[in-house]
Amino acid sequence: EHAIQYPVDIDNDFNTWNHYSNRYWPAMYLIDKRGIIRYLRVGAGGYQQTERLIRALLEESAGL
Repeated sequence: EHAIQYPVDIDNDFNTWNHYSNRYWPAMYLIDKRGIIRYLRVGAGGYQQTERLIRALLEESAGL
């Protein structure tokens, strides 16, 4: 319906939330392809910084 071409996690049962012992809302985790948390943002905002970090992780991933 929205033409989203990448996976989106729906965590209705809080499995992911509990796995990372999350206590914040909103919280954004950037996790690299090895499963290492590379960035945690608590609260709204910081969108430009987050975008830069996403791009950097994608470039890093392409080089691995």
